[in-house]
Amino acid sequence: MCRKSRRLKLSLLLLAILAETTVLGAGGMPAEALGTVCYDVRYKLGGLATKVATATIGWEKSSWNGIPAFHSKAVVKPTPVFRLFISSDYLADTYFSQKSVAPLYFVNPFKHNGQDGRFEYVFEEGKKIIESTTVLGDQAPQCKEFPLDGRTMDLLSLLHFIRFLDLKDGKAPLGLNILMAGKSYAAQLSGLGSDPDKFPGQPAEHLLLRMTERGLMENGSGNEIHIWRAATADRRILGLEVDLSSGRMVCTVRESE
Repeated sequence: MCRKSRRLKLSLLLLAILAETTVLGAGGMPAEALGTVCYDVRYKLGGLATKVATATIGWEKSSWNGIPAFHSKAVVKPTPVFRLFISSDYLADTYFSQKSVAPLYFVNPFKHNGQDGRFEYVFEEGKKIIESTTVLGDQAPQCKEFPLDGRTMDLLSLLHFIRFLDLKDGKAPLGLNILMAGKSYAAQLSGLGSDPDKFPGQPAEHLLLRMTERGLMENGSGNEIHIWRAATADRRILGLEVDLSSGRMVCTVRESE
């Protein structure tokens, strides 16, 4: 683990934090919140809708460094045709405290130009910092630090944070910072209220995650992620939609195991 790092000053202050905004702890988490949820990922352009990947997000009881934890694993597998553009699966593991559902550790292994690499975040509660390490092949690890402020987290941790977030409709957006590829990007999360018609037979709540800096793509597209969660006890994520420079990426729940 790389410890030598220099603290980065974030360019933007956190936006208004809602006094009413809370996250359910383990005591309020129903048993049905655990398990694996499967999704289909499609690319839509006009009337065309092409399946480009399948995704699974699992959540189970575990431990990390002796701390009772929840372990979540995300796997995105491109379809055979889409592998012409993305050659490898997307993998990510994250661990949360069972007591507070706060993130403890995240790792995302990847391949770049034939080299193995990984993005890794260690959430050091005692030091109030997040230690970020980027490794690529035989190159020296790149190490950074980010503030551990309860509003800075990786994207997978954020999805679980959103599941159990009590965000009042009509209030000011919640300020966040999202860790991606060893960098931190400011974002705003808004609750848009009930959306009963989006998933027939499944009551849903609509949320909007808006990136306030560079988007998910280099060309600035993907600045907004629309998120739907179940308005039921498990609050699982039912779907995600992202507008790209051309078309729209849509991820919808397929089945729950």
